[in-house]
Amino acid sequence: MLGAADVVAAVTLLALSAVTLIDVVGRYVFNAPIGGADEMTVFLMAVGVYAVLPRISHREEHIAVDIVDLVSPRRWLGPRQALLNALGAAFMAMVTWRMSIVAARMDEGNEVTMFLRLPKGPLAYFFSAMCAIAAVLLAWNVVRYLRGRGPLQVPEDARADRTPREAPARYD
Repeated sequence: MLGAADVVAAVTLLALSAVTLIDVVGRYVFNAPIGGADEMTVFLMAVGVYAVLPRISHREEHIAVDIVDLVSPRRWLGPRQALLNALGAAFMAMVTWRMSIVAARMDEGNEVTMFLRLPKGPLAYFFSAMCAIAAVLLAWNVVRYLRGRGPLQVPEDARADRTPREAPARYD
């Protein structure tokens, strides 16, 4: 089932592709590029990335180096992931705090982009909101791991001899 974040990311990706296609065709075929295509690209990419940040954080689908999984005992998975999610939540909370300050400054100063004159404040507030939601969901992951139901954990009866990556995940 698609969530709102997935829909937003898909729409922004489609729009980004359309802007790029039209700009390239306009630039090289008609010698008439889209004015502000660079700004549109930056906005669309940022919205797409920040829209899925909470979902990726909650499901732990972010890029990770799992070398430690090869050498650490399986029993450490829950405590390790709880600690990592706690650190991630703290980091995201700090990013939220700083981003909200930047957003307020942009909004108060009526900052706009150079070419299209798009306001920067609302976009920065969106980034801040997505970081805040990600922080809350990372904190919720800590609780889930402490209960033995984290995204990478497998219930005792389903463990058998599988590693955490081989076992089915997503126990909400």
